[in-house]
Amino acid sequence: MSSTPGTNEGLSSLTQSENAPPDVNESPGRLPNEISASPPPGETAFSRAFSNYDLSAIPAEIKPEARLPYSLTLDNCLLLKVNRHIAGFDGTICSNPVRVMCGAQEHFRANYCDKGEARCYDLSLFSKNGYKVWKPADDEYSEFLQTVSPGAIMFFWTNRANFNYLVGVYVVDKIERKDSRDGMLLGKPHYLINGNPDLSVRFMDGLIDSSPVWNRSVRSETFSKYIRKIDRSYIISALQSIQDKHELRANELRSAGRVSEAEQCDSVVSRLGKIIQLSAEAPVQANGFNRGYATTYANGYVPRPVTVPLPPAPKPNKVVTAEVNRVIEHLKREKLYYPDELIWRYHISLVSKPFVILTGVSGGGKTRLTQVYAEAMNGKYCLVSIRPDWQSNESLLGNYDILNKHFVPSEFCKHVYNASVAYEKDPRNPRKYFVCLDEMNLARAEYYFSDFLSRMEVKGELRKIRLYDQPKGPDDEVDQDLIIPPNLYITGTVNLDETTHTFSRKVLDRANIIKIDRIEIGHMLDLLRNDYSDDLLEFVGTHLKEINLRLAEAGQQFGYRTVHEILDWVDEAYRAGYFTMAAALDIQIVQKVLVKLEVSSDHNRQRVMLEKLTTYFEQEARSPETDRPLFEHSHEAIMELTNKLEEDDVVIGQL
Repeated sequence: MSSTPGTNEGLSSLTQSENAPPDVNESPGRLPNEISASPPPGETAFSRAFSNYDLSAIPAEIKPEARLPYSLTLDNCLLLKVNRHIAGFDGTICSNPVRVMCGAQEHFRANYCDKGEARCYDLSLFSKNGYKVWKPADDEYSEFLQTVSPGAIMFFWTNRANFNYLVGVYVVDKIERKDSRDGMLLGKPHYLINGNPDLSVRFMDGLIDSSPVWNRSVRSETFSKYIRKIDRSYIISALQSIQDKHELRANELRSAGRVSEAEQCDSVVSRLGKIIQLSAEAPVQANGFNRGYATTYANGYVPRPVTVPLPPAPKPNKVVTAEVNRVIEHLKREKLYYPDELIWRYHISLVSKPFVILTGVSGGGKTRLTQVYAEAMNGKYCLVSIRPDWQSNESLLGNYDILNKHFVPSEFCKHVYNASVAYEKDPRNPRKYFVCLDEMNLARAEYYFSDFLSRMEVKGELRKIRLYDQPKGPDDEVDQDLIIPPNLYITGTVNLDETTHTFSRKVLDRANIIKIDRIEIGHMLDLLRNDYSDDLLEFVGTHLKEINLRLAEAGQQFGYRTVHEILDWVDEAYRAGYFTMAAALDIQIVQKVLVKLEVSSDHNRQRVMLEKLTTYFEQEARSPETDRPLFEHSHEAIMELTNKLEEDDVVIGQL
């Protein structure tokens, strides 16, 4: 069988030449590919062929890093609570677990950990056999975990005594929902989360305070403190901050001669660098869609923007515009300022569904808005002050007097009854009746307002509430059945603090929620030019605006009512001739503003607010005559709060 020239034949001669005697008469001009028939002992034909090349100059082979089957994403990044482990989450059960005070209950530690049975959810968080953690598939966790996909970033935190710190971070490699058959979590359904072994890292124990990440995260609707969603805009800066702290710690350890610990920190820094680099390449969310690439899901689905033609511009409605303008003008006459858009939102909300909840800053004008709006609409108005002890519908509607055998209606009940009578007389153009449930969350709305909420959702004969079963007597002011007419408009006002209750979904689903949090002092002062001197408005207004901007850092800004009261007090004190305008304002800042401050040592925004107030009173608001703080009482009060914060976790201005 013949061989192809230059292939088999060449290989045959090459093999023979390896055993031939050396050629001592090699020509110096021989090219490298001219292989001698007799190479020196120990020299192969291949090595001789490349003898003229400097092999050390050839770069070593660089293996490209394996590409991830997914891209890192800054969406749906979570902060999860894990139980503290003595062994560092390496898969080893804690020694003497009965005495380990972690998040597990005592009977769990005694029945499983103490017997060497690995049932702890967080045991293998950073195990050599794979990074994995289990979490229950209940409502508390599922709300967020069901949104997680591979490539998401997940921080873990735990606590030691009163200190909460970050344990480490995952780049999620895989997340699966398991049923009860694999034995974890006491046989309940659960999620198994796996971290990418090359892009997950455990931090130095107790080095990283979890508060900054906690403060930039939100809780789920179940109000769980064990799982929170982190603001995507904060992820990269958080990783960089953690990296910087580990780098600083590595230098400190190396200076102290603790080289092995310093190398551990260096490893954390290096791995965090990889995560940061990949995170920086993550697509930016724009108008609800990823910009730069399209995510492909496991089933092959690629989301596309929904393109719907924009409807034509609205045509002005003269009737509605006249009504809203009438409200806006009436508010100006009453020296009240609200953005025009807010008035439009409130008006349309009442017209489309006559139940609105106004929330926002205390003193922001919520109750006043409902009253002035009713006046502008030429309607009847009823203000109902909710009491904390209201436990049933009788508190709102009234009750039956058994001794005198007649029903005693509340003012609210009589107002609703009059509205139904007005509607019955003129159903085509009835007079409008307005109700304001002032501070309606002082008591639980589900207790005193439940019947009314339910009946507002139905139509026809069912839109009524039975008040009493006895026959209507001559002393009864209202009928047995209270009809809820279409010309009744209800607004609730809400202040959120430690004395109030949150609303259930039942209440929120039945109302439009409007937040009044824009306190624009400058616009308000323009409406008060005829009531106060220009000097007073300029001096007091300027400083109040500056202070309110700093209070807004932590959502503790004051409202229009406080501005009015401060103006009245300073005006009265200045005209009395005893206080200078600066001294009068200084006293009012202490008595009306700083007294309401609340600052927690672990709340970053509140601490920033306090620092900015300190800077303002100490450096920015200074007397040009004495070069001392212009508001000395306010400066002293702020410094006292700052000093207290070094000793206590929480300080409040009223103490």
